This record gives sequence, structure tokens and C-alpha cells, in this order.
Amino acid sequence: MKKMFSLLFAVTMVVLLAACGSNSSNETGNSSAKNTPEPGTNAENKPDHGKLTIGMSNSILSIDFFVALKQGVEQGAAKNGYQVINTNANGDAAKQVADIEDMIQKGVDAIIVNPQDVDAIVPAIEKANQAKIPVIALDRGASAGELLSFLETDNVEMGRKAADYIAEKLKEKNGDYIGNVVELQGLLGTTAARDRGKGFNDQMQQKYPDIKIVARQAADFNQEKALNVTTNILQANAQIDAIFGHNDDNTVGAANAIDQAGRFKPIGDKEHIVIIGIDGTRQAIQAIKDGRIDATISQVPIEMGEMAVEYAKQALVDQKTVEKHTFTRNFLVTKENVDKEKLWATELKN
Repeated sequence: MKKMFSLLFAVTMVVLLAACGSNSSNETGNSSAKNTPEPGTNAENKPDHGKLTIGMSNSILSIDFFVALKQGVEQGAAKNGYQVINTNANGDAAKQVADIEDMIQKGVDAIIVNPQDVDAIVPAIEKANQAKIPVIALDRGASAGELLSFLETDNVEMGRKAADYIAEKLKEKNGDYIGNVVELQGLLGTTAARDRGKGFNDQMQQKYPDIKIVARQAADFNQEKALNVTTNILQANAQIDAIFGHNDDNTVGAANAIDQAGRFKPIGDKEHIVIIGIDGTRQAIQAIKDGRIDATISQVPIEMGEMAVEYAKQALVDQKTVEKHTFTRNFLVTKENVDKEKLWATELKN
């Protein structure tokens, strides 16, 4: 009987030990599964297999320049096999914040944003910071929040270039650095409008004090508004020698207003109104070829979008440090070189 009891006790202990070992193994396996992120998801900013999902928050897509930024991001993502989630705020800063919050909920690995407003975008950037999702800003920055990188053209420099171009054209026309100039500002609250205006006005004040800015008004980077604003300015000013638009939509609108007012004179005429803008859009390039606009300062938005994706790759996949602030190139386009330069306007697909 004792032998039977001892044998039964031994068998029971073996079964219990086997069961404990089995439970321990299952718990370890479950824990390991919970800590393994799905491929392509944000997990401590180290996505598996290097396959990123990038959120692209566009401020507006009714302007060629921003369409080109989007195209650049998509091209950069396609080269690396990444997925892009695109949103369009359509000029609504509150919608842009909501769009980015939705991207955060979806667990994107990185966010590329062209802010509608430098202040309004801050809460969205801060939420991304809390979620440890890196944010890269294109063309326009943010007044607060942590950015992985900010890529833009040197807007102050472009403003200075516009001032120099107008000044030289007025000297050719009037024999000296004198004349009446109109400044059509961009969307107030954006870094682009602020810095282009600063570069232009500082250069005028320091180098060409006898050139008068007879009107300065916001046209919001919008062609229709620029037409209306310029129409009113033309009615109030009998003598206007030049117009600087903070972007090409401003200058195309201004050129249309000049046409409608019957004040268009060809380049070389003493009454010709010099027009220069910034961006290098398709409409502006064609207007330069047609002699309706004198010049634009072209940026490289497609390159800029591709660079933003490359920066996300370097930071998240290659685990490298990226440039905090990058100025991309810009160059003057006139009738003399419009057919010689490589222009993003000719590479735009849509």
C-alpha cells in the first residue's frame, strides 16, 4: 500500500511540474507577441523592415506649388516603397490640425506638413511630439513644437532678390533708383509671407531709399484676390512703375488687373509696369514667355518633397541625424533664360 501511495504521489508531481512548465512557456510567448510591432508601424520610432507610412498634410492643393510639394513626397515615397496618407486642409487651419490628429491615431511613422498657419499648427505638432512621431515642415514653419527638420527656400533672400531686380529695372527706365512700387503680400501668418516681405522691404530701405512703396496690401497668395486688390490700387495710383508679388498667383492676378484696366504696355515701353513674383508656377512661366510678367524667382518644390522623405528615412530607418533646418535652392527666371533652366513647372504631372 505504501508503495502504491508513493508511486501515485510521484506521478502527480510529474504532471504538476509539466503543467507549470507549459503555462510558463505560453505566457512568455504571449508577452513576446505583444511587444512585437506590426511591420511599418511606429514603435519607439524604429519601424520594422524600413517600410514607413508617411502622413502628408497639405495646407491647400489649389495652388501648383503645393501640388508640387505633394508630388515630391509621393515620388520620394515610391522610390523607397513607402505608403503615403495625403490630406488637404483646403486653407482651413482647424481642419489641418484635425487631419494630423487622425494621422496620429492611425499610427503613421512620420508626418510631413506644409502648415496653413505657423501658430495654429502648434497643437498638432505637440501631439505628434507626445506620440513620438517625427514631424518635418515644408516651405512654412511653426512657431512652437519640436520639428525633426524644416525645409524651405530662403524667403528673405528671395525678397532681397526681388527688390534688386525691380531697382535695376527702374534705373534702366528712369535713369536712377527711383519709382513707385506696389507690394502684394502673401497670406499673413505664414513664415513665407513674413520673410519675403522682410527681405524685400529691408533691401529697399537700405539700398534704394528713393524708391517709394506706394501701396502694400495682402493678396493672400490668391490670384482672384490679387486681381481685385490690384484693380483698386491702380484706380488710386496714376503712376505705378513696378509690382512685387509674394508669389506667382499674386503676380498673375496683378497682370490680369493691369490688362483689364487698359494699362498694359510691353517690356521696353516707358509706361511698362515691371512685375516679379516668387515660385516659378506654370502660369507665371507662360506669362514670362508671353511678355506679360517680367520675372519670377523659382523654387524647387518637387525636390523639397523628395528631400523630406529622405530625411524621414535617414532618421527612422538609417538612424542618422538629419539637418534641423535646410534652405533649398532658388534662381531668377526671365525671358532670357526661361527656355534654358530646368523648371519644376515643366515636371508637374497634374
